[in-house]
Amino acid sequence: MLGLTSNVCFAGEGDDQANSFANIYASLCLKNLSNLEALREKLKPMPKLPPEKAAMFLAGNPGDAWPVPDKHGTFVLALPSGKNLCVVHVRRANTEAVKKLFAGLVLNAPSPLVAKQVRNEQAQTIANGQTQTVAYEWSVPNAPRKMLFTLTTAASNTAQLQVLASAAIIGQ
Repeated sequence: MLGLTSNVCFAGEGDDQANSFANIYASLCLKNLSNLEALREKLKPMPKLPPEKAAMFLAGNPGDAWPVPDKHGTFVLALPSGKNLCVVHVRRANTEAVKKLFAGLVLNAPSPLVAKQVRNEQAQTIANGQTQTVAYEWSVPNAPRKMLFTLTTAASNTAQLQVLASAAIIGQ
């Protein structure tokens, strides 16, 4: 069982999936971003998705994907090989609650890092309908390496995936 240690909670009716998302994202991606290989080692005993199913969550990259057991929904963790990238996929969740929880996690960077919004855009997609993508960067002024946190939500009940959140280390 994957340990969920974060205490993020903005409970409201129907927000259980959003809270589960925030806990999974915080405890797996945020907590382990600086050492994803250690996370991969911790996950070795866990059952992975078969390669043909994992491919959908890896966007064509080699790597691994794991179902994350949770009583509130269907969650998948993807770790592409050779990239400093951790991705959480959520089939169904209250997207407004997810946006608030995500902002709560990434807007307050630990000192000396500074948080800055770098993206906020809408798009129309075939698979998920109208989507919104927001991204925040954590960095020290003038540093070549940055942490990038991205959230894409699709409010449509017919969307194949309503939430996709990633955490990455970019730059040198």
